[in-house]
Amino acid sequence: SFLLGLSVLPFLYNVWKTAKYGKKVEVDDPWGFGRSLEWATSCPPPRHNFLTLPRIRSESPAFDLHHPAQQQELTHR
Repeated sequence: SFLLGLSVLPFLYNVWKTAKYGKKVEVDDPWGFGRSLEWATSCPPPRHNFLTLPRIRSESPAFDLHHPAQQQELTHR
């Protein structure tokens, strides 16, 4: 049990360091490659997420929204 407790210390240190010195996320999709709809809405999401239900035309609707050139390249093959 001592080793298990000791192994939690690096995790707690990382949580503390990130909370104190980490950069604030200011964009909705910080990595830019979100594939599903939760990356297409604002952060934090509004009460109903979307004003109208979005039309889904592929497996990666949020990626298609943020990278339309790549979507066009895939459809013109």
